[in-house]
Amino acid sequence: MDPFNEVKEDAYSSVRTLESIINSRPNGQPPSYEQQHDFENNYQELQEIYQDLQQALSISEAQPSKFNLSDIDISNRKSILSDLNNKISQLGNTWNAKQYRDVTTMSNRISQDGNEEENPFGDDAALTSYQQQELIQEQDTQLDDIHRTMMNLNQQAVIMGDELEEQGFMLDELDYELDNVDNKLQRGMKRINIFLERNKETASNWCIGILAVVLCILLVLLIVV
Repeated sequence: MDPFNEVKEDAYSSVRTLESIINSRPNGQPPSYEQQHDFENNYQELQEIYQDLQQALSISEAQPSKFNLSDIDISNRKSILSDLNNKISQLGNTWNAKQYRDVTTMSNRISQDGNEEENPFGDDAALTSYQQQELIQEQDTQLDDIHRTMMNLNQQAVIMGDELEEQGFMLDELDYELDNVDNKLQRGMKRINIFLERNKETASNWCIGILAVVLCILLVLLIVV
């Protein structure tokens, strides 16, 4: 299958996911933390996929024969990218517009609530309060991300510590084995030295006897000759 088509399917799958997230939001209420987080992640992923498709199109457009592409194929891919770009813009605008409607609805509720004190600052104060809530929510999200990162780092540190401890045990065992081998070699060298010392005189006597026999044979040969 053409890699461009595979990535294109991933892009349109992300588009459908974002549309589902937007449609799942209740009217007149701000998005939950999960909805906001899911939308931002999928929207960023869709933008990254779009950039990958743009880069792939630039490469294939520069060398169409290398990828067995015709002018019609290049034109179709440009149309796909244009359509994706429009959908990305529409999704972002729809999400932002819905957020604005949620804020407006909330401010209207505050201004129309007769059981609460009259808001002397009007809708601007409601907007400011909502923006503060959004800021606090973003800070909570960032703190959660930092917490997850620290937990991952802690887990990695624990794993590395366990591996280092295991390697330390292995090094201790290797050092113990090397000590045993060294002791065995030293004992073996001592035995060899003792054996050589004991047989040194015997070897000399054997050499003298052999030389005497050789001399006798040479004398006999000289006499005979």
